[in-house]
This record gives sequence, structure tokens and C-alpha cells, in this order.
Amino acid sequence: MAVSRTVKSFDGTRIHYRTEGEGPVMCACNGIGVSTFFWNYLVKYFSKSHRVIVWDYRFHGKSGPGPDYDGLTMETNARDLLAVLDDAKADKAVLLGHSMGVQTILEFYRQNPDRCAALIPVLGAYGRPLDTFLGTDIFKYLFAFGFYPMFLFPGAAQKAVRTGLKVLFSDYVAWPGARLTGLVNFQHIRKKDLHLYLDHLKTLDLRAFMAMAKHMQEHSARAILPEIKVPVLVIAGEDDLFTPLEISKDMHGMIPNSELLVIPRGSHAALVEQPELMNLRIEKFLRERVENPCTPHKKRKKPRVKGK
Repeated sequence: MAVSRTVKSFDGTRIHYRTEGEGPVMCACNGIGVSTFFWNYLVKYFSKSHRVIVWDYRFHGKSGPGPDYDGLTMETNARDLLAVLDDAKADKAVLLGHSMGVQTILEFYRQNPDRCAALIPVLGAYGRPLDTFLGTDIFKYLFAFGFYPMFLFPGAAQKAVRTGLKVLFSDYVAWPGARLTGLVNFQHIRKKDLHLYLDHLKTLDLRAFMAMAKHMQEHSARAILPEIKVPVLVIAGEDDLFTPLEISKDMHGMIPNSELLVIPRGSHAALVEQPELMNLRIEKFLRERVENPCTPHKKRKKPRVKGK
């Protein structure tokens, strides 16, 4: 049974989360501009054996707005995640992060390593993703052209962007565009999953999106990767244009004893393109590498000695 709750974070911002299932805790962190829908297949699969938590960043989905746009940092995301886990009475959790969610869970580990049972970075970078977006660093320079007008002329800028998005996200453009650009694997992705993302993006406060993207680009967790002491499964997409495969391989190489899954022909949306493959690999990882954080260790019985 699914249970929805709202918790006040450290600064009073109301953060919405949902739990489903019973057992060891798994908590999934979204990418920027995304709500919890990308985790639907994972929730359905693992809620039979785990308590799965999904939640919305501030300004996203069902969560409330924060007090300002300056605070939309990865450090804030990690503190909001802590509020969710505390309210859910989850002492430890397996943390999954998709896209920017990778930076969120790595930052959470930096702040609260004792609350992490394992980390599963999914299709995301450990920092400064615009440096390698679409295999080039040009977007970190182009970003400024969209960022400053959004705050200097918020009314006109948001109106212009929303008009453009309305055209780009129409059925006549969005699906053919996805097929032509290769941003998603059209042979695997379902139209409904793509439309859930596009519909949510239309409702998002675009200043919040740009502010969070700015802080996302300024953040890096590279320094802590060699210090991670919990089990880690890095999941990458072979054809991910947002987070090139080499970034995931680098992360895998820097994290001691980590494992790597490369999803064949997987795009940045591989978690909804090939959920069966991803879920089965995660299940194997949890079974082999992660202790049950909700079950106390049983004392071993002393072996009986013959003649006594």
C-alpha cells in the first residue's frame, strides 16, 4: 500500500514523498526537472520485497517552493533527503539517483555516510555535467545566455520559453525529434513515459530549473569517490548522450570495489526503456553485496562438539 506524506525540511520548505511496500529501505532521487514517474517500474518491482521511497525536490512535483532560488543547491537537496528519511524513520537506505540525482546521493553520502546502506548512481555524472553534455563542453558557455535573461526578464523569458516548449513537446515534433536525435531509444521507450516527462516540464518554474542547473554545474563530488566505503553499483547507458559512457566508467574506476552495469543501446532514459534489465541487475547486487538494514543480525549457534 502506498502512503503519501509531506515533511518540513530544515528551512520550513514542504517536501513531498511517497512510500510503498515493506522491508529494507530503498530511496530514489530524481533528475532535474523530473518528478517521481521515472521510478514507476522500479517501485512496482521492488515494493514486493522492500520499502521504496520516492520524493520531489523543492519547486518540483508535489513539493512546495523554497524561500528563494539561491538555495537550490546539491547540499540543499541532500538536507531535504535527510528530512525525508528521518520522517520515514529510515535509519539506513539504499540510495538511487538518476541524472542529477547522482550528485544528490553522492552529496548525501558526503554529509551522512552512516545513513547509506549502498549507492546506485544511474545514468548521471558525479559533477559538472555540462562539461560533457552531448560530448562537448560548449553547453557550459551557452548556459549563461539562457540563465541571465530568465532572471532579468522573468515574465517575457518564461513566456517565450513556454511557447517554444509547447511546439517542441507537441505530438508532431516531440516523438519524431526523439527518434532523429537519439536522445532516447525510440525502439524501447513508451510514449506514455516520454509524455509524463514533457508534461511535468511544462508546469515547472523555469527560474527554479535554471537556478538548480547552475548549482548542479558548480557542484562536484569527485573528491569523495575514492573514500566511499559502501557497496556501489554504477549504471550507465551505452548510447547516453547526456552522460557519456566514459563518465560512468571513470566513476566506476574511482570508487573502490564498485560494480558497473552498461545497458546496451541505453539512452539517458534507459531506466524506463529497459527497466527489466536494470531491476534484475539491482536485485542481484542487493542480494550479493548489501546486508539487510532492517533485520538484526542473528547470533550464530555454537557448533556442537561430539561427546559433550
